[in-house]
Amino acid sequence: MSGAADLLRGAATTVHHQPCPGARTGFVFICPGRFEAQRGYPCAAGTGANLARVLVALHGLDPQRFPSPYRVDYVITNAWPQVEYPALTGRSVPTVAEVLQSENLARLAAELAGLRTVVACGAQAHEAVRALRASGALAAEVAYGRHLSQRAINTLRGATDTPGRIALWAADVAQQFCASAENGAENVA
Repeated sequence: MSGAADLLRGAATTVHHQPCPGARTGFVFICPGRFEAQRGYPCAAGTGANLARVLVALHGLDPQRFPSPYRVDYVITNAWPQVEYPALTGRSVPTVAEVLQSENLARLAAELAGLRTVVACGAQAHEAVRALRASGALAAEVAYGRHLSQRAINTLRGATDTPGRIALWAADVAQQFCASAENGAENVA
């Protein structure tokens, strides 16, 4: 994984944000945690492994919105830039009120600027992205999905293993974009 980490760091990647100049699509997660702090880029460890699986699936389902199966071809950011994990901060996620602070939303809007497609992963990411859309700070089409942590993926019903659950997650996201294109409404998880 060090090769991928080196490539990501070369693009001014931080623990909470992986920029990708020219990207049309991005993902918003909740916040960086212990593994992101250790590795220096967003969505490390299990969440990153599930993101890699999801990208392959989404690329196969909708190559227009997801033109690559590789994470380096997407903006990846977090609704909250601060590292959170119990041994460090006593918690694993920020509050919704923290995520919705105007300074934080301005940061997130800047990180998502120019994207046409955004996937929000997890409750706090959903709230932040909805706030940006409501304020007019985000014009991208949006889909909302569960966080890609293994714990969250394991709660998906309809499949008995991780590959099956990842396929369900990806199909739901792709379907939200199809529904949005048909009726112009916001997608709902």
